[in-house]
Amino acid sequence: MILRMSVMEYEIELLRELAANYAKKAVEADQRGNTRTAVIYYYKAIVALKKLVKAESRKAVRKIYEERLKQYSSRVQKLLSEIKGARLGKSGKEEHELERIAREAIIIEKPKVSWEDIANLENAKRALMEAIVWPMQRPDLFRGSRRPWKGILLFGPPGCGKTLLAKAVAGSVDATFLNIDAALILSKWLGESEKIVKSIFRIAREHQPAIIFIDEVDAIASMRREGENEAIHRVKTVFLTQMDGLLSSPDERIVVIGATNVPELLDPAFRRRFEKRIYVPPPDFRARKEIFRIHLRDVEVADDVDYDELARLTEGYTGHDIALIVREAVMNPIRELAEKGLLTRKDVKPRPVKMSDLLEALKKIKPSITGEEIRKYEVWARKFASE
Repeated sequence: MILRMSVMEYEIELLRELAANYAKKAVEADQRGNTRTAVIYYYKAIVALKKLVKAESRKAVRKIYEERLKQYSSRVQKLLSEIKGARLGKSGKEEHELERIAREAIIIEKPKVSWEDIANLENAKRALMEAIVWPMQRPDLFRGSRRPWKGILLFGPPGCGKTLLAKAVAGSVDATFLNIDAALILSKWLGESEKIVKSIFRIAREHQPAIIFIDEVDAIASMRREGENEAIHRVKTVFLTQMDGLLSSPDERIVVIGATNVPELLDPAFRRRFEKRIYVPPPDFRARKEIFRIHLRDVEVADDVDYDELARLTEGYTGHDIALIVREAVMNPIRELAEKGLLTRKDVKPRPVKMSDLLEALKKIKPSITGEEIRKYEVWARKFASE
C-alpha cells in the first residue's frame, strides 16, 4: 500500500524542523548571554510554533506546541525587559535598540535568482520588468507621467512563484532584498511595532536600490474591523504613511512588493497603495514541464522520463507541489543504496532518476489547491488586477 502524503503533511514536517532549529539556536544564544540574538530566534520559533498549532489536528501534540509557545513567549518578554532595563536613558536609545532588533530579524540579501529560474509566468515577468526593472535601470527615463511604480502586489495561490519573482526582480537590478515576515511587524513579543515599520523603511533607504518584500502582507493590510486593537490600527496607519512617502519621492529607488494568498481580505486603502496588482496563477502545461526540468537539472535523469506526460498528469498542481514530487522521487535511488548497504561507499553512485520514480512520487503527493480556489483568484483578478 502506498502512503499518500499531502503537501500539508510535508509542510508540517518542515515547520517542525524549523521550530526545533530556531529553538535550539535561541537557547544556545540565551545561555551565552547574547540576549538580542536569543530574542530573534525565540521569535522565529514562536512564529513556526503558532503555524504548527493551527495545522496540527492531534490534540496531545498541539498541547505540547502550546506549552512551548508559552515558555518561549514568557522568556522573550523577560529578555526584552532586561534589554529595556539595561538602557542608559539617552535620547534615541530606545529607537536604536528597536532598529537593531529589526536589522537582526530582517533577512537582507542580494538574491542570485534569475528570470531563467522561473518557469513561464511571462505576463507577470513582463509586468515586473516594466514596473520595477526598467525604472531602476534607466531612472532618467521614468519621470513625470512615467514615474515608477512604488507598490506592487503579487497575488495568487500559495506555491506558485511569488517569492521567486520578487527575488528575480532584485537580482536583475542588483537591488538589496529585504525579506520581511509580516508577523515580525505585528509581533507583541518585539513590541513597538510602529517604530519597527519606520526602521524597515529607514534600512531600505540606506541600501538603495532596495526591494521591501512582505510575504503574507494581508496580516498587516487586511480590512480594518470594528473593535480592532488600537495598536494594530496604528501600525496600519504608519505603514500607509511610509508607503505614501515613497509615492511622493520619485527619486528614491525603493519598491514595496507585497504577496498574498487572500487578496480579498485587503483593505481598500492598502489595495490603492499597491498601484500594480499582478496575478501569479498556477503553472500551465508548458510551465509544469519546465518546472520539472528545473528541479531535476542537478541530478542524473534516465532517458525514459517523459516531461510531457508529467505535465499532463500534474494539471492543477502548483510549482511547489511539483518541487515536492521531484524531492520525493530523487530519494528513491538513495533509498536503494541504503537498502543494499552501499550508502557509505563513495565509489558507488546512485542510479539515474527514472519515470517510475516520478510516477510513484506523484501517487504520494496530492495537489494543494482546488479548482474552486483557483476560480476565486481569477474572479478577483478580473476585478482588480492591473497587468
